[in-house]
Amino acid sequence: MDDQPPIEDLTTQGITTALIRICWKCGTFVTGVVALAVGGLYLKQDSLLYFPTIGGVPRHPSQNPRRYRSPSEHNIPFETHIIPCADGKTIHSWLLYHPENGGNTMSGGGKSNAPTIVFFHGNAGNIGLRLPNAIQMYHYLQANIWLVEYRGYGDSDDATPNEAGLKLDAEAVMKYVHNPNNNLRYIDSRRMFVFGRSLGGAVAFHMTQYSQSKNFAPLAGLIVENTFLSISEMVDHLMPLVAPLKSLVLRIGWDNGKVAPTIRVPTLFLAGAKDTLVPHSHMLKLYSIMKDSKVGNVVRMHIVKNGTHNETWMQGGTEYWRAIQNFMQEVFAEERSSGGNAVGMSASLSGNGPIQRKGTGLTAATTSSSSIAKDSKSCPSDGVGGSSTLEVGMGGEDAAGMISSVGNFLGMAKEATRSAASKGGASGSVAYKKRD
Repeated sequence: MDDQPPIEDLTTQGITTALIRICWKCGTFVTGVVALAVGGLYLKQDSLLYFPTIGGVPRHPSQNPRRYRSPSEHNIPFETHIIPCADGKTIHSWLLYHPENGGNTMSGGGKSNAPTIVFFHGNAGNIGLRLPNAIQMYHYLQANIWLVEYRGYGDSDDATPNEAGLKLDAEAVMKYVHNPNNNLRYIDSRRMFVFGRSLGGAVAFHMTQYSQSKNFAPLAGLIVENTFLSISEMVDHLMPLVAPLKSLVLRIGWDNGKVAPTIRVPTLFLAGAKDTLVPHSHMLKLYSIMKDSKVGNVVRMHIVKNGTHNETWMQGGTEYWRAIQNFMQEVFAEERSSGGNAVGMSASLSGNGPIQRKGTGLTAATTSSSSIAKDSKSCPSDGVGGSSTLEVGMGGEDAAGMISSVGNFLGMAKEATRSAASKGGASGSVAYKKRD
């Protein structure tokens, strides 16, 4: 009996042993969770980023609710273009032609004076879901709008979307534009901008970089909205437990931070300050990277104070559109000074938007909804034939804000069906209503 350890020692040993066992089990559990997360990221990372369909939202535009199926439902002239890619896949697009600009009409033959905006959408859903945004862009900016669907999306070829494939899609658009056999009757490649939102911003960055590397005629400009520095940076934000191991498993790059300083065309950053999906700091950093590069191109930024990831274009009001107009008019300033027409938009909408041009000392970014220089003219009244506002009936863009059921989607679509597009071409007004 005298050799037995004291009772308190037995108790201490028992507690210590129990704690060790608990810690071991907890450590094993946490390790297992992290391992599953890492394994899932490695195997499923493409499916975590690309959503051709999501919830009850259909893949094909023709399956959308009414007024989300085709530009023809809005009395807008358009053509469908099927674009071949280098790997044999084809992608689907709608080219919305602005019917009249600067005295040139579509019926008159030749190239239109209207600029063209190539529109690369976010990571979920088909191009029909972007019609409300595209129609606003069409009227406000008096531009041709070219909505492009990535492979695996909408009416494009079946394929598993991935970074390499989407880059081929972007390159294919550029090749298509410069192929004289494709009958793009009213497109002037020298007056072509590329726009990308969220994931589309990365695609737009790539198309711009590709056009420079292949010595195509330079794009008129690049416009990106709420895009990211890189997928690696996004993993840090969205999956912090996996972040330390990302170098072992992450196969997706989309490294816009590396591409930005190589861009040599005028660039506009449109940023929502309340973006909770892509940190607002990503857009600020991209702007800073490009502003500080030694390329010497025009760089501008417009910030929407209350802008969220998917709704910045709706929340920015007329200042949002004026910022784009100012940018486009600055791009064509030299053309204007030489006697040509600037951009297919009313000069009265231009205002005096600030611009970042490296080497000139003009460094201010703009912030909506209060700090843009106001003028006495209403932005929409000239661009949309007398309507003081364009109300929007389609909320949500990428996976974070996408409608999760057909019922909700149809409910939102009902608002859009209450108003019809004007039959008066460019001078007509289009009214959509944003649901509160």
